[in-house]
Amino acid sequence: MPDTTSFYPPVTSLPLAEGTYLSRPNRFSATCLVNGLEEYVHMPNPGRMRELLLPGVQLILADHGRRVGRRTRYTVMAVHYRERTVFLHTHLNNAVAHRLAEDRAIPGLRHFAVAGTEVAFGAHRFDLLLRDNAADLFLEVKSCTLSANGIAMFPDAVTERGRRHVLALAQMRAEGKQGALLFLIHHGNARAFLPDYHTDFAFARAFCEVEDRLPVLAVALEWTPDLRFHVSNPRVIIPWDTIRAECVDRGHLVRVEREGTGYRVSLTRYSDELSRKTGTRTDHPGTVFPVRSSIDASEGMTGVLSGLYGNASENAEGWTFMCAVDPVPTPAFQEALLDFRMPRRLRPDTH
Repeated sequence: MPDTTSFYPPVTSLPLAEGTYLSRPNRFSATCLVNGLEEYVHMPNPGRMRELLLPGVQLILADHGRRVGRRTRYTVMAVHYRERTVFLHTHLNNAVAHRLAEDRAIPGLRHFAVAGTEVAFGAHRFDLLLRDNAADLFLEVKSCTLSANGIAMFPDAVTERGRRHVLALAQMRAEGKQGALLFLIHHGNARAFLPDYHTDFAFARAFCEVEDRLPVLAVALEWTPDLRFHVSNPRVIIPWDTIRAECVDRGHLVRVEREGTGYRVSLTRYSDELSRKTGTRTDHPGTVFPVRSSIDASEGMTGVLSGLYGNASENAEGWTFMCAVDPVPTPAFQEALLDFRMPRRLRPDTH
């Protein structure tokens, strides 16, 4: 078994540069300042990453040089976040998993050797094919960048493809095959992993359905600014009892809307049917944030929002706060949302 405290070599041999994040024109691109010049760069991660990609944060970029045939000179590799380096490159995520599997660094997979990559099975394609003396195992690898309070969650955006992968891997057992799901968490302090039932309730429900049919593994990685990594926690806990209790369509909605020259932040009262209510249209698309929970956290949430945006006005629907600028792309709002969605009470060591 390898020493999990030693670092693997950098995941790229390309020179690295620092860039100041400005904006994200679409899922696969970003703009940033590099050496004082605005650059259009490749973003190899389709996740939302709202808590990571805030204006002014520092990105770590791979510099491809002025190569013919490339639209962009730079590719986003990682971001500096809370004095940590968070790896973002989802394509290289599989290469990291490949290396860890080869080195027998993943508990539960140490008897397997890598036999193939991007392997088709039925209508699906899975990241790794592992093999031992008895059978093959199809492994799907997911990159997890969402974490707070020692808790990691996936996905941070709706993923129908991910939901289908979970169900297809679980179905393999009925067909005499083996499947497994591996989450590489790019926060070295992660202690527990849960599906993000706030963001993708359908994925979380599918995750709960396969508990007894699909091995699910989670490993936390620590990264350095030069993109070396090591396994900081090879056995991230998956607290199934907590997941079943919390994966309910009940809780609050945090909504941000433009109002006049400012913005309105509203918090609905604790209620059912959040999935239906998130479909309500607003004049500020993409800013309705479900906070699902087995308990009513109204008092704590209104206290935090009052501290950020002043006293609330209250009505039958809930509470309303006013602020001068859009709060969504600010650290204060994103940190509050993380605490609402990943409270410390969910961590296994708090019970």
